[in-house]
Amino acid sequence: MSITTAHIDIVSPVLPDAPKGTLIGAAEVLDHGNRLLARVALRAGMSTPVDIPRDERCLVHGWSPYLSLQSLMVTGGSSRRAVLSARRANPGTAAREQQRRGASGWVQLWGQDTDSRWTVRDPTDMATGVGTSIVASPPGGPAILQVGGSRRRPVCTLVPEHSLFTLQPTDRPQDQVNVRPVADSGFTLLEALRLGEWTWAGLTEQVWWDDPGVRGAPLFDLAVAYAACRRGDLEQAERWWQETHNRHTTGTAAVDVLVVDAWLARRRGEWRHLATVLERLIDTRGAPLAAEGLDVLAAELARPTGDSLTRERTEALRRRLGPYLGAALPSSLTSFTAVHPEEPKARSAKGAGVDRPLPFRVDEDAHDLRIQWRALGRAPSAPGKYDLVSEAVLQPRSAEPGMLIASPDDVRQPLIIEDAAPIVLWRLSRMLLDEGVATTVSFVPNRDAIAVVLPEDRVRHVADLLARLLRKGIVERLNLSSGGARRELNVADATEAMQILRALLQEGHRSLP
Repeated sequence: MSITTAHIDIVSPVLPDAPKGTLIGAAEVLDHGNRLLARVALRAGMSTPVDIPRDERCLVHGWSPYLSLQSLMVTGGSSRRAVLSARRANPGTAAREQQRRGASGWVQLWGQDTDSRWTVRDPTDMATGVGTSIVASPPGGPAILQVGGSRRRPVCTLVPEHSLFTLQPTDRPQDQVNVRPVADSGFTLLEALRLGEWTWAGLTEQVWWDDPGVRGAPLFDLAVAYAACRRGDLEQAERWWQETHNRHTTGTAAVDVLVVDAWLARRRGEWRHLATVLERLIDTRGAPLAAEGLDVLAAELARPTGDSLTRERTEALRRRLGPYLGAALPSSLTSFTAVHPEEPKARSAKGAGVDRPLPFRVDEDAHDLRIQWRALGRAPSAPGKYDLVSEAVLQPRSAEPGMLIASPDDVRQPLIIEDAAPIVLWRLSRMLLDEGVATTVSFVPNRDAIAVVLPEDRVRHVADLLARLLRKGIVERLNLSSGGARRELNVADATEAMQILRALLQEGHRSLP
């Protein structure tokens, strides 16, 4: 029997300042039995059509290194679009985010001169004209953005030329502010590799092979090569080399191209060529643009070599790269602690920048971090938004057909069930519907929650189902709310769960105007 399908567009989330077509993540569609229906790459400003069975309730969820995505529930034939957006944290997560400290310090730009030595560039070279929360790496070769402050060791991050970056506070004191691209297809793939997100990495990489128009950007080209190296895919790496390496023999990605060349030479058993490549790596100043390149080199240097010349150059390269490996920080772009880019040290000195660093401050806020730049010799500039998500995205948007949270007069206020894991909410919604406990279950836009329209005679059934989840250990606790009332459910006994649920619904009903 043939299955009738319906068309739906998977719409990428809004990412301000991201060039149209930039790969910013990936998503997949699951049916009510958690079976995969489709996987798509998410490209800024674009949508991707997929077909799902008509009248099938499906989950759309995804991944992006730039923002946490809200999962959506759609119905074949009723929903025409699945518009992915940033997920608003639940109250527990927001409370933890509010504990994050603000940050202050300085940022400074380095570039290479004609002798390939790193020198400080004028702060105005970082100007973008598109906002006070973004800095730029100018064209003209490799660049380093260095971030420091009175209480942290300076961190140097290699960045591709002619790109936009933001400063992202972290909870780690040793590198409290990270340098991240506003949006970059190569960074998206490298982050997926670094975090072990192989499914999403494969989707992102395949776009590079299928669409020649996306090739040529140094970071994306390199990320595809490193993905092949990580898999040990010699055939794919050789194909990449034949089609791409000539584009990057000089400039930002030159060291990375040598790394890939060395990886290929060793696997082909070309020891004489490997010795030549190692000598060129020894003569270069600096490290690979992508941290994946440092990892590849570290693995290669630990392997046995074929002849005395190769062993000698391997040892020389190990001595040169040792300081970089010792000072490296977890990042997709090569980052290391150093006062000067040519002198990486795991415990480099704290203090001021080398020349004329540009001061900044990131203020503390749960959802809307703000950064204020002060140009040297001028009055402080007006505060600007420090976030990758526009205000419009964070505001609740109109739901798709079939996703509206209905509240007819003959039922109570919807019960809101929260959990930080989207897959838990998906399993819970399927159980509620499949067991006939509820007839309407919807994901709440921009929250880690589902809404259940709950008639009076179903309270006992819902309480029993929630208690069953707790007994099986699928969840440790659930946050429930109705109207203005809130409760935490952490008991596995169905009778106790029903008492808590009834009290919540009664209090929620009384709180309504």
